[in-house]
Amino acid sequence: MMSNDPNSRNPAALKKNRHQGKQRLGQSLVEEGLLKDAQLEESLRVQTRTRDLLGAVLVKLGYVSPDDIARSIAKIHGLEFLEPDPADIDEGCVKYMARPLAERHTMVPVKIENGSLYIACDSPLTPQIQGNLQRMTGMPVTACIASASRIRGVLKEIYAPNKKPVDLSEDTAIIQLVDNLLEKAVRERASDIHIETKREELGVRFRVDGVLRHIAGHPARIGPPLISRIKVLANLNIAEKRSPQDGAMTFGKNGDAMDIRVSILPNIFGEKAVLRLLSKEDRRNNFQSLGMEDDHIGLFKSLITKPHGIILLASPTGSGKSTTLYVTLQHLKSEQINITTVEDPVEYKIDGITQVQVDQAMKVTFPSALRSILRQDPDIIMIGEIRDKATADIALQAALTGHLVLATIHTNDAPSALTRLVDMGCEPFLVSSTVRGIMAQRLVRLNCTQCKAPITPSKEDLARFGLEALPEHAAWTRGQGCRQCRNSGYKDRIAVCEICAVTREMQQAVVKNASSDVIREAAVRGGMRTLFQDGVIKVNKGIIAPEELMRVTLLE
Repeated sequence: MMSNDPNSRNPAALKKNRHQGKQRLGQSLVEEGLLKDAQLEESLRVQTRTRDLLGAVLVKLGYVSPDDIARSIAKIHGLEFLEPDPADIDEGCVKYMARPLAERHTMVPVKIENGSLYIACDSPLTPQIQGNLQRMTGMPVTACIASASRIRGVLKEIYAPNKKPVDLSEDTAIIQLVDNLLEKAVRERASDIHIETKREELGVRFRVDGVLRHIAGHPARIGPPLISRIKVLANLNIAEKRSPQDGAMTFGKNGDAMDIRVSILPNIFGEKAVLRLLSKEDRRNNFQSLGMEDDHIGLFKSLITKPHGIILLASPTGSGKSTTLYVTLQHLKSEQINITTVEDPVEYKIDGITQVQVDQAMKVTFPSALRSILRQDPDIIMIGEIRDKATADIALQAALTGHLVLATIHTNDAPSALTRLVDMGCEPFLVSSTVRGIMAQRLVRLNCTQCKAPITPSKEDLARFGLEALPEHAAWTRGQGCRQCRNSGYKDRIAVCEICAVTREMQQAVVKNASSDVIREAAVRGGMRTLFQDGVIKVNKGIIAPEELMRVTLLE
């Protein structure tokens, strides 16, 4: 198969193109903000003296990482950037490339897709090498760019001498399998791992950006020893197979430890394990990172800095309430303030804050813990969840006696939190006089920044969003799907929010036992921007797709 590159038979043109590529590398890194002009000039001086490649000099001086170099080379040449890992390599494609050839040219076969062989290399393939590979494999060859260090690591693993298939019946293999699953989940930014015992197989799914995805299937026979391994790590009873169990464990990776919550649930085929990964690296650290708009940040800060009262985070499970609470605590904590929390469970540990874990076995409940906390001279109390009247009553009393209370409660929108407290049995006049503000949120998937592209909405699309035309500077986009987002078009999530300060009209409605719809109308009149309206702002900015907002807000 001949190359279509017009320069493939012109060595002089090829040499010129490569030289230009090297010149553009430094400038590309500067334009991306990864390198300063002064650093580039120093690196060029060192390169003149050592005659090393510019990329090698930049890495040696510590200015950029090998992945930064590879990513820029890929961008310059219009190629895909990869971060290959041995666990992701399609074993079926390894046979198409001998180890000496792979090591000589610093490249590794990655996968076969749509009849093409994908190769990861540290620089673009020459037409001659690409043509030779195509003739040798009988397939079109697609080149991608990766750092040389990653490629060498993969080569060492996949071409390991005397590599044998793993016998999953061995204890060491089970240990390795669990470790591999955790490492893969970390790489793919999974929030949860589902290990499901079925009739004929053990299925593994990851939840990434809120969506479950099938990862692997294993023989059903390895289910019991694998679940037992997880129980050992989480300090659970391996002999107990008929009752649910909850525990926690840590997983060390690159010198850091990740906290993991473990839930074991018996089912008709055995047991299912769900592991919640609490990544410290992915933890948001400010309100902007949560996705809050500037005006919402100002309003929310004014609410959480009140001297007393209740601030509620009201949303369904899986909406990011806990993350928002932790960011709020980080913002509020100081040497002058005594902050105490009661949680079930404590997801993240925060220095400078007293955190209490609910433990039913030890008779530490939300109400009992709150009674003790009130004797500890707190300024701010955080309640992981208001689940019942006893907890709600203590929260209301704490707010009346001069404490600021932060709490979550399960409702579908912000105004409904007020009627939820009344439905629990709390006195309406107490609810109206203590709740100062409410925030509701939903998590939406962000468009993948690597593959998003502009879209032109139709008149019907605009009408569904309450628009006649796109506002000035608005730009709708949609992810097209690429390797970086695993062809989903989405990567990472932020929150769409609605925040309301409780107005006098809302207070009067609560005292009159008005419905949640009446209270919501009062909140909107008081200036509350709804979840959908907040999402429209993000659609206009091009950071989320219109259909993603529709999916999350369930607008018909």
